[in-house]
Amino acid sequence: MPETGVKRIISHIEAEAEKEISGILLEAQKEAEKIKKAAQERAEREVERILSAGERAASLEAQRMLAERKIEVRRKRMDAQEAAIDSSFSEARAVLEALAEKGKQDTFNYKDILFNLIASASEVVAGDKLELVLNQRDKKAFNKKTVDEVTELVRKRTGRKVVLVVADEPLQSLGGVVVRDLEKSVEVDNTLETKLSRLREAIRVDVAKILFGDRL
Repeated sequence: MPETGVKRIISHIEAEAEKEISGILLEAQKEAEKIKKAAQERAEREVERILSAGERAASLEAQRMLAERKIEVRRKRMDAQEAAIDSSFSEARAVLEALAEKGKQDTFNYKDILFNLIASASEVVAGDKLELVLNQRDKKAFNKKTVDEVTELVRKRTGRKVVLVVADEPLQSLGGVVVRDLEKSVEVDNTLETKLSRLREAIRVDVAKILFGDRL
């Protein structure tokens, strides 16, 4: 075969090879672009997933912190309310103590209060011979005249011919009375401390409303 023919054949082969190589390279480049694009999309989705998860976690954490803050604020407000209510009842106790010591304060008369406490307790204790347990101060003040006066009031209130006697042992109390039958099987505690304690439980919500209005 002439040399020129050989050269043409070689040139043709080289051209075909070049063409085939270019095609392969083009396909490889296209495939690489696809892989790159897919990888980029996967990366973007992963980033979005991470960001979304982060946002959800941040939102949950914010909600948790807000809930904790609300609980803390409510607890502090309740503590403040309880402290104010305690202070109010402490002042009430001081007023009652002063009233019992002085006998009178403003329009209040301790003797009238004590007589009413004795009468109301006597309405509950169903005996006809009742014992009055008083503190040392009030025990000294209960002479025969005073006993007769309160006996008359009790009889009017109960409709019974009640006989009242003052107990020998004094009561440790600010004031008020414990009324019991002589057999001591039934008694009613109408001391000032007990009445105030009962009153506290009964009206603490009302007191809180007076102090704090609608902020309960």
